[in-house]
Amino acid sequence: MFKVALYRDVRDEKLLDYVCRFHNKAFPFDNVDCGIFKSFIVDDANFDEELTLFIFDDFGNVRGFLAGVEIAKEPSEVVEKYRDVIWIKELVVDPDLSSDEWRGVLDKLLLEFELMSKGRGKKYVVLYAYAPYYFMPGINTLYENYLEFFESRGYSKKEETVNYEVNLAQFVYLKRVRKLESKLVSEGVKFRRGVENEAERVSHWVGKTFDSPFWRLESLYAFRNKPPSIWIAEQENELIGFSVYLRMGKNEFGPIGVDPSKRRLGVGTVLLFKALNDLKEMGFRHAVIPWTSHLFFYAQVPGIERVKHYYIMTKML
Repeated sequence: MFKVALYRDVRDEKLLDYVCRFHNKAFPFDNVDCGIFKSFIVDDANFDEELTLFIFDDFGNVRGFLAGVEIAKEPSEVVEKYRDVIWIKELVVDPDLSSDEWRGVLDKLLLEFELMSKGRGKKYVVLYAYAPYYFMPGINTLYENYLEFFESRGYSKKEETVNYEVNLAQFVYLKRVRKLESKLVSEGVKFRRGVENEAERVSHWVGKTFDSPFWRLESLYAFRNKPPSIWIAEQENELIGFSVYLRMGKNEFGPIGVDPSKRRLGVGTVLLFKALNDLKEMGFRHAVIPWTSHLFFYAQVPGIERVKHYYIMTKML
C-alpha cells in the first residue's frame, strides 16, 4: 500500500534529495543538480506546501513526488490571467518500482492532485512547462512511459518546443561574429554586462518591450548572480537588447531579446555568442538553450550536439 502525504505535514527537505535522484534516473536527458532541484521547489515565490505531495510505501520510504503550483504571487501581472490554471512542475516516481507499482503510484498522485485542483476551482492542468522554475519545458518525447501514461489519463499535446545542448568544448566565438560586433560598435551599439543597481530598470524594460512578465522575472533573477549574468546592448544610451545566461543558477542560456526596431542587424547574434562564451569561460562543459522554437538563429552556434523535443501537455478538468 502507498500513502500520500502533503509537504505541509512532512516538512523534510532531505526527502527532496531522494526525489532528485528519482528525477535524474527517470529523466536522464534532463538531469539537474540536487541543490538547484531543492531551490526550485522551496524558493519559488508560488511554493505551496499543500500542493506538494510525497507518496510513501509501508516502510516509510518515499516512492514518488508531485510538485504542483498555481501563480498566486509571481509574476504579479498574470495572477488573475492564470486564475483557472494550475501546473505540475514535477511528477516523478521511483523508477525501480515494478511497472504495476509505478503506474499505481503515478495514478494515486495524479488523481489526488486533480481532486485538489478542482477544489480550488481550477479548470486546466499543464504538465512541467512552468516558467521560470521548470526542470523540463514539457515532457521529453524520449520518456515514452510517462508520455503514454499522461495520454491515457486525458492529457494531450498543446504545443511543442525544443532544447538545444551545446558542447562548449567545441564552441568558439566565430570570426564572422567578431566582425559583426565590430561593425555594430562602429555604428554606436555598446555591448556590456549588466550591473546590480540597474536590475529594476532593465527587468522592467524586458517585461514591457517583450510583453512577458516571465522574462521580466528571469532577467531580474539574473542580477542576483554575482556578478550579474546578463549581457546588455545599448545605442544612444537606450536599451536595445539583452541576453541572460546562468539562468536560475543553471548552465542555461536565455531568455534573449532585441527591440523589434533593431532586429535583423546582428545584435541578437552578438548577445548570444557573448553569453555562451561566458558560460564556457566559467568552466561549464555543456550549455542548454531551453524552451525555444527558433531553428536558424541557434543553428549557427558551434558545438550543438543534441536537440531535445518536448510536448507541452494539458488537460481540462
